[in-house]
Amino acid sequence: MRRFGRTVRNAAAAACLGILGIVIAAWLLVRASLPDIDGRGSLTGLGKPVTIERDAAGVPTITARSREDLARALGYVHGQDRFFQMDLLRRAAAGELSALLGPPLLPVDRKLRVHQFRRVARAAVAALDARQRSLLDAYVAGVNAGLGSLRSRPLEYWLLRQRPAPWTAEDSVLCVHAMYLQLQDAEGHAQLQRGLLRATLPEAAWRFLEAGAPEWDAAVDGSQSAEPRLPLPEEYDLRTFKDLPIAPPPAVLEHLATLGSNNWAVSGSRTANGAALIANDMHLGFRVPNIWYRARQVVKADSGGLDLTGVTLPGTPAA
Repeated sequence: MRRFGRTVRNAAAAACLGILGIVIAAWLLVRASLPDIDGRGSLTGLGKPVTIERDAAGVPTITARSREDLARALGYVHGQDRFFQMDLLRRAAAGELSALLGPPLLPVDRKLRVHQFRRVARAAVAALDARQRSLLDAYVAGVNAGLGSLRSRPLEYWLLRQRPAPWTAEDSVLCVHAMYLQLQDAEGHAQLQRGLLRATLPEAAWRFLEAGAPEWDAAVDGSQSAEPRLPLPEEYDLRTFKDLPIAPPPAVLEHLATLGSNNWAVSGSRTANGAALIANDMHLGFRVPNIWYRARQVVKADSGGLDLTGVTLPGTPAA
């Protein structure tokens, strides 16, 4: 019994050591995948040095001397902090999630592949002018440099037993398409509903239902649309619906009547510090991580400087 007791104790000690070793290895793996945010680093392609300072919440302030350097540095911090999120965005738009997450995502991929967003993204990149392409290429190089600066690939790829594929210019366009899919339905129900209205209602009626609210619209060029005209009784007679081939479901009318969004812009003359403000309702749910990436972006140039504080979309160089 004494020998058996020693054997049990030794086995238990070995098991504890094994578990401890696994925990330490996992901790080291996670630690290695975190970005190094202190000291100096090398980022190929910069025209002049860039500083990246992070506050207590990890929000970076990026200060550069040119817009290209700013895009490169923004890509760098995106690649360090959010590459897996960016990977999901590009794959979601392109219908390539199953290649990373497995066969259960094939139905989702098949549904989105019909849009051929990767082909559209490739064409969009080819159509960029030299200035736009330069900014995008700088951002892409920054993303890959940021990912490459990590001592270990992000933890999610270890769990999935995958390796991250390099970022490309068309991937940034795919991130924009992914946002479109979050804000619009992938099957075009709103367009189908409008088509149904146009097919079943008199023109005066569907034009009235589709009209906006001119008193609340604020077009960039200052123009204002005309007030929608109420259809006349002879143009919109509910008694005639019985003779129509298709009657518009109440849900269609309700959907079109509740479309809308909110945006605010405040001039610097009306703020305490003289800075202009712009805000809007983003219509997005809570996610982990939050889909937006907070940052302050500063360009200190002899002309055409920039100082923006707000949110960025990981995967895109927009400022």
